[in-house]
Amino acid sequence: MCSSDLHILSKSRLDLIHKAPCLYKAKYIDGTLKSAEDSPALIMGKALHCRILEPQEFGKRYTIAPQIDKRTKEGKELWNQFLIQTEGLTVLTREQDHQIEAMAKSIFDHPAAALLLGKDGKSEIMVEWQDSSLVPCRGIVDRLTDDGLIIDIKTTDDASPRGFARSCHKYRYHVQAAFYWDGVSNSQGFFFIAVEKSEPYLVGVYYLTNEDLQRGRDEYKNDIATFIECVKRDEWPGYGDIVQPLNLFNYGK
Repeated sequence: MCSSDLHILSKSRLDLIHKAPCLYKAKYIDGTLKSAEDSPALIMGKALHCRILEPQEFGKRYTIAPQIDKRTKEGKELWNQFLIQTEGLTVLTREQDHQIEAMAKSIFDHPAAALLLGKDGKSEIMVEWQDSSLVPCRGIVDRLTDDGLIIDIKTTDDASPRGFARSCHKYRYHVQAAFYWDGVSNSQGFFFIAVEKSEPYLVGVYYLTNEDLQRGRDEYKNDIATFIECVKRDEWPGYGDIVQPLNLFNYGK
């Protein structure tokens, strides 16, 4: 990692600081915490984003695995030839490709989602800014419309209002919303397009209340304050050194 990028904060880095600052140090300073290989779910999420937001790039980044019996000698040879010919591309199964197409269709068939995605704008935008604490920050916005709307696409097991609210709490999507809202100049709104990962691939489109946005803002500001203190003291704590009570209701939301 370039040293100039070491302390540029992103949502994923804030999440590590929020969980335990020592995890941030292990990954980004010491280099002892390695990034896991992309899981099938992450590959699917990236492919869906590309299919919806940058369809012209899909064929340049992804390819579909041929139906080859890799148990035979001939099949193994054909598979190896295929991998050589498609080097640099991410290989999707036919089932994954069909699922991506079905999920994309559900999104574009949803009136509100189609309206938002049909607005003029740019996709996969890198945004960089300084927080009020003068800490450099960075984020990649799924889509930023010309009239200042931030659109974020999420795959989820449950896109219902209650189900997606639980995902927002678990994955701190409210923090992401506030973080990006503050980082994008003249932002006018933040919308989630949530699509389920199983048939019939139901879709929900949501915005957060001002109260929840402020909660997210307070959380990321606290994370940045923690980060500044850790850098200043060169102390990166874990989960705590004392016996602590568990509040099951709060953690189970």
